[in-house]
Amino acid sequence: MDDTIAVIGGGWAGCAAAVELARRGHRVALFEAAPVLGGRARRVMRDGLALDNGQHLLLGAYAETLALADLLRRPSDGPAWSASPLALRPLSRDQGNALSLTAHSLPAPFGLALGLLTASGLSVTERLAALRWFARHRRGGYRVSPSATVSTLLQELPRRVRAHLWDPLCLAALNTPPARASAQVFANVLQAAFDTDAAAARVVLPRIDLADALPGPATRWLTARGHAVHTATNARIRGIGPEGIDIDAHGRRMRMRAAVVAVAPHQLPGAFDRTVADASPAIATALRDTARLGYEPITTVYLGYAAAPGLPRGLVRLDDAPGHWIFDRSDILARAATVNDPGRPRVLWAVVISAGGPHGDLGHPALVRAIDAQLRRSIGSLPAPCWSQVIEEKRATYACVPGLPRLRCGHLEGRVYVAGDYTYDAFPATLEAAVRSGLAAARALADDLNRGCAAAAAARDSTRAP
Repeated sequence: MDDTIAVIGGGWAGCAAAVELARRGHRVALFEAAPVLGGRARRVMRDGLALDNGQHLLLGAYAETLALADLLRRPSDGPAWSASPLALRPLSRDQGNALSLTAHSLPAPFGLALGLLTASGLSVTERLAALRWFARHRRGGYRVSPSATVSTLLQELPRRVRAHLWDPLCLAALNTPPARASAQVFANVLQAAFDTDAAAARVVLPRIDLADALPGPATRWLTARGHAVHTATNARIRGIGPEGIDIDAHGRRMRMRAAVVAVAPHQLPGAFDRTVADASPAIATALRDTARLGYEPITTVYLGYAAAPGLPRGLVRLDDAPGHWIFDRSDILARAATVNDPGRPRVLWAVVISAGGPHGDLGHPALVRAIDAQLRRSIGSLPAPCWSQVIEEKRATYACVPGLPRLRCGHLEGRVYVAGDYTYDAFPATLEAAVRSGLAAARALADDLNRGCAAAAAARDSTRAP
């Protein structure tokens, strides 16, 4: 039996699991079916521009993600992130949902409290109602009914507080409309972002594309230490026994000591041979539970202009018709190879539409036109876009609704463990949930192997005793 541990799936959960196992002294082989690591936070090349395959928003509360990325960075790489206080801004003060709020860098929860008290776009009565609502849930330990939706959680608040503040933050964090989103998971997010430490509510933006933030450094870190990273390689578990885990990787059979399965929920059936799933009640239950998950898309529309005014500083909200948020991604242009192309944009914006909606019925050219028209309503005069790219992830996240059947990260069957953002039930489908699940699965596996070795050594010692 090979003493290597297989990690099947090279997204952020798989990368976290592989690195953690390697740090604990285990030999690792990481298998990813796609040509590159990263899962739904990876690099895609379009016309010489290294785009993220969807705009991602990170917060300072993503403590494990930021710590892992910093561990993997080389000193010569320079800073990977820029961070600033969470500031919500409208693109135009004339849009109907205009709200300006800054969560100040103060000990929690005073940063949010001051932000609510000084927010513009809400009346004094509305600001005080929002503050009292948050304080009440803080006193209750952020525990709410497991069957409640976010809309139910917010129903006592004034309409504008719901519509201008918490509803959009729910959609951004859970990628699920408030009428269907889990109130408990949203409460967990509020606690993590606004009631842990002063840095938790900061907005963290990568100075590099997301592939270079974690998957690329993970590859370098693992291979430099003698571990194997296989891309464009489908791996499947063909057998689970006391002697090890039988794995098929592109027709090559191998037996490994253990395995962590860190694939997306809709890919989980493909990680196991049918005979393995049929022989294991635990795996059969896991497949049945994940089959019940619904999914929500995320659409990112990249628009390039020859010239455009600067965006407000902070997290900039649109009027939701159809785009929700806009980000300045001129950093992508700055990192691109110099090309003498008069058609190359000088300004690049990423407009994000969370979850499903009427925009899903538009073709990509029509969606680009709709977003461009939306921006013109707020900004006024703009040149015609000279470049565009639509990236639509149909199953970007699972629908974070109440009462989900949950496959928990950690032990599944024999020496098979699971990870993935959908297995970390405290958070929605975020990069932080993925990383935390990978770390948790790796630590559980390593601890169980150590206990097994200790038990075997004790058994050997007992047989030698006189």
